[in-house]
Amino acid sequence: MKQGDELLNYIPQRWPFVMIDKLLEKGEDYVISGLSISEDNVLVEDGIFKESGLVENIAQTAALFAGIRFVDQGKPIPVGYIAGIKDLSIEKMPASTSNILTRTTLLRDIGNIQIVEGKVYDENEQQLAACELRIFIKGEE
Repeated sequence: MKQGDELLNYIPQRWPFVMIDKLLEKGEDYVISGLSISEDNVLVEDGIFKESGLVENIAQTAALFAGIRFVDQGKPIPVGYIAGIKDLSIEKMPASTSNILTRTTLLRDIGNIQIVEGKVYDENEQQLAACELRIFIKGEE
């Protein structure tokens, strides 16, 4: 398991805007990340992890997958941009001091566009949020 600052080798975000703190599992087309939500997280308001935090958590989990995938192929980690969010559903927002698990699965890889499904779960495996992301991967210059 990779965690903490070690994950910064695979994602472009930096503190205090890092919304993942553990790599729990990696498969051929997916990763599962974890986040222990702290009360001082920049996306916590009134003790609740905001909707934007859930979406950013999904996006950073997708970035983690892409980063690991490129490193495994011996390539430099590219920059990715969210090109679109589809079918976003948020069932419940977690409280600060709780833990969430996020699974992103690569559905399609079309040229410089990755289509990723993301799902966030609480500690009881209840789904909190889900969406599909279209991510533009910037090519080498």
